[in-house]
Amino acid sequence: MEHEPVSIGVILASVRAQRRGEAFARWALDKVAGSGPGRPGVTVELLDLRDWPIPPFDHLASAVVAEKSYAPASVAARWAQKIAALDGFVIVTPEYNQGYPGQLKNALDQIYAPWNYKPVAFVAYGGGASGTRATQQLRQVVIELRMIPVRDDVGIRLAGLTTDERGWPTEDFYAKRGDAMANELVWWTRAAKDVRARRSR
Repeated sequence: MEHEPVSIGVILASVRAQRRGEAFARWALDKVAGSGPGRPGVTVELLDLRDWPIPPFDHLASAVVAEKSYAPASVAARWAQKIAALDGFVIVTPEYNQGYPGQLKNALDQIYAPWNYKPVAFVAYGGGASGTRATQQLRQVVIELRMIPVRDDVGIRLAGLTTDERGWPTEDFYAKRGDAMANELVWWTRAAKDVRARRSR
């Protein structure tokens, strides 16, 4: 049976000069693009927020109205177009002070409709809590954006973490969590794309 193509964006939240997140984002990208069950027809791309210097959301109206009035060449308009073209997402984020980076919140709040009814998975990293508190907060935010947060996520504990030369986690535990996250995300991405297509007919 031929699978309908789906496209998934891996959003890298950290923009710091010295960041662990880029290695984790490329690890997540590899997991989603891998050879797991139901994976044919999946394309994945990295969305590094360092490459998307989106200005603060300062519009008088809500994002629903604002995204229709962005100047076509603006970063915000291009961000809206990019998100609209994708079917699902992985958010890779550090945990800062029991939360997630401000630039990620700004990227999420900047638009509304392009996020709607699209699945999202999380790879978070941090200290003793392994980034789980950032993920918990993000789940609340993405539900308000009418997204579909998948059950399986990955929390990476930096203390004592072993990595390979690419900075990817080497422990079997993380490999299994990453595979579970990717499999569930791909399943929901296909299902949600089908439902969105039916609704638009």
